[in-house]
Amino acid sequence: MATNALEGDWQFVSEKGYDPVKVTVKNIMGSEWIVACMIPKGNMMASMLKKVDGKFQLVKLNCSNRECPKENRELEAEFKLFLEQGISNVVREGKTLVLEAGGQRRVLVEDDMRKKHEDEQKAKLAAAKGSGRFG
Repeated sequence: MATNALEGDWQFVSEKGYDPVKVTVKNIMGSEWIVACMIPKGNMMASMLKKVDGKFQLVKLNCSNRECPKENRELEAEFKLFLEQGISNVVREGKTLVLEAGGQRRVLVEDDMRKKHEDEQKAKLAAAKGSGRFG
């Protein structure tokens, strides 16, 4: 699977939390990857991974330690426990991304908020470019 097919912004939606878990997957360099997760107003969780023989291995998990709003506390604790197991596989299935750790799976959906913002900016630039007498 192409590296860039896994990279991007995703979200995990659960009935256990008011807000979704926002997830960014990025290939840092070579076999080094980061899976960064955060629930709005919650803790930042960064899972540093190394890809070896087609599987991921947990190198280090960093988590901030601030008080999470009670409406998201259960979801955040559950997702942190999932990350502590160490992500072993990441698979893209269409518009979803499946994370596997400790025999469990989390299915994430594309978070296209950043892409929408970029598209809006491009549209504004295109409109401004053709409207002036110097364009």
